[in-house]
Amino acid sequence: MSKELISSFTSTIEKYEQKNLVELLEGSSMTASKFKQIVISELKRSPKLQEVFLKNPASLFASILHCAEIGLNPSQMIGEFYFIPFKDTITAVLGYKGLLTLLMRSDKVKKIWCEIVYQGDDFEYELGLEPKLVHAPNHSTIRNSSTVKYIYACAKINDDVVFKVMSKQEIQQIANMSKYKNDLYFNDSKDSEQWMAKKTVLKQLAKLMPKEDDRLKKAVSMDDNIEGGGYLIMDENDTVRFVQGTVIKEKSNIYQKLMQNNGTSISTLTGVTAHNETNSLSNISTTENIVLDL
Repeated sequence: MSKELISSFTSTIEKYEQKNLVELLEGSSMTASKFKQIVISELKRSPKLQEVFLKNPASLFASILHCAEIGLNPSQMIGEFYFIPFKDTITAVLGYKGLLTLLMRSDKVKKIWCEIVYQGDDFEYELGLEPKLVHAPNHSTIRNSSTVKYIYACAKINDDVVFKVMSKQEIQQIANMSKYKNDLYFNDSKDSEQWMAKKTVLKQLAKLMPKEDDRLKKAVSMDDNIEGGGYLIMDENDTVRFVQGTVIKEKSNIYQKLMQNNGTSISTLTGVTAHNETNSLSNISTTENIVLDL
């Protein structure tokens, strides 16, 4: 089944390489052909992704098109965007490096950096009319997740520097608000560089920065909503939509049409619909044939 699935997926996404991906990736450094090959590779290497894809292909299609629309690399190795299997859906996750990429697209942004303040470091900051931040690391102390005190993100915008400081407790509170348990936060064995926590701080800073690129606004807003329990689907009109809710029922979906057109039979695939809480993610639409370092 795995070879048959991948063959059919490859055939399908090739149809959309020129029809959808070229348009969505306009202005991106990645070509539609390269994007397609990376997505195929991601599916090949992940049995869990294939399993969820069989149950809910609309979820994967929606995440793929969202990734293309914001112009990020879908390779997990690159760390800009992730397709995370969760139960019977694909969770589209914006990576730390993806957020950096989006922010650096502005000509006004010259530099962005994040740092961790550990116990024993000399650190002080002030807000107000003349904000300042001073950090002198102490490398003779223990520096791991148990001794993290603060994480801050800074951005040089033209000749000014803006920053956002968050305590470990504040970051953990945001993590606890997510509907999906994320064990990457302050976990040395899985995320020794604290990329997940850094992403949280950087995302808060991003909300204070210029957003000349609509893709940045869309990516940050969508990531917040997904962390809150929402997800992406392809509806019966072949439109990418965001769903805030968990109403699930069986229905004829887009992938069934594709498989029929390709001469392949797969029994009962599950579609996902919302109960009056769908919001259009974009104006992406398709024809009869279509096809996830924090």
